Amino acid sequence: MATAAKRRSSPRGRTATQEAALPPQAVPAPLPATLQPQLATLVDAPPADGGDWFYEVKFDGYRLLARIEDGQVRLVTRNGNDWTARMPDLAAALAQAGWPDGWYDGEIAVPDENGIPDFQALQNAFDSTRTQRIVYYVFDVPFCNGYDLRGVPLSERRRLVEALFRHEVPAAIRLSGIISADAASVVRSACQMGLEGVIGKRKSSIYTARRSADWIKLKCSQRQEFIIGGYTDPQGARKAFGSLLLGVHDEHGALRYVGNVGTGFSERSLEELRHKLAAYVTEECPFANRRGILKRAHWVEPVLLAEVSFGSWTDNGHIRHSVFHGLRADKPPRAIVREAPAHARGPAAARGKAGSGGPSRPSRRRP
Repeated sequence: MATAAKRRSSPRGRTATQEAALPPQAVPAPLPATLQPQLATLVDAPPADGGDWFYEVKFDGYRLLARIEDGQVRLVTRNGNDWTARMPDLAAALAQAGWPDGWYDGEIAVPDENGIPDFQALQNAFDSTRTQRIVYYVFDVPFCNGYDLRGVPLSERRRLVEALFRHEVPAAIRLSGIISADAASVVRSACQMGLEGVIGKRKSSIYTARRSADWIKLKCSQRQEFIIGGYTDPQGARKAFGSLLLGVHDEHGALRYVGNVGTGFSERSLEELRHKLAAYVTEECPFANRRGILKRAHWVEPVLLAEVSFGSWTDNGHIRHSVFHGLRADKPPRAIVREAPAHARGPAAARGKAGSGGPSRPSRRRP
């Protein structure tokens, strides 16, 4: 386990949630050693019941949970990997904030000169081990100050998160802002600003350790992770390689070729990717299907993940107009499948599915 950062003693950290009275759904509970985050569902349009939703920027970064207990700070990815040692400056910033013991949920990103999150810059920060520019946007607090808050409505948890920012915190820690407008306007504005999209969250929802219809993703363009299964030779003035061969797992777990990506690379990323690909070269094709694969392809073990945006899917299951954005290291390859947007459901349907995988609801209540 990575060495955790020591928290500076701070009286305000112990009173932050006291300033915002805890709701009756808060349950006294020990802080768990691990936590599965709630995940959002991709949808094709904003929900009809727009008044019951918060909307936030969909940051172009990595999901990150921060655990603080007895003066120790741990930074954990959505898959439970301890990344504290990879982000010592962020761990130190959270220690300096002096927040109470708890689990904090958010997203890390590297903003560009205009404040827009830059996924490639985030990847470069990890590749170069220069992670000082990483910013942590906090949006939820499932556990805090001796209480399990997962059964508390999101609107109340949000009030507690905002209370943590009433006092000055290091610049690397920021509150994920709520956008006050109708969903269609929010998405339109986000796309015009060059953002990836927005996240919608039902105000009355509880925090569940699974993918939920109470949190939704509205994207400006189609974009997801793909598994790199090979590459082609460069042509013309291009160096390193020509394009990456991409795949996703089907319903049977087989890796299916879905197209390639040859744009979106800088000279630096081409060279860095060439070295990474070289470590996984194999003679065996990892794809269950080979139709449509360019000739003279070079195969690699299916372990590297590429974040790619694209225009559409073709009838034969290939992507069109693809653009590379960077590698991902926060998800396992086995989890990569074709993302299919659902239709945002009404509150009754969403609540009907909320029973499984959610927090336990002990009968004991806060005194």
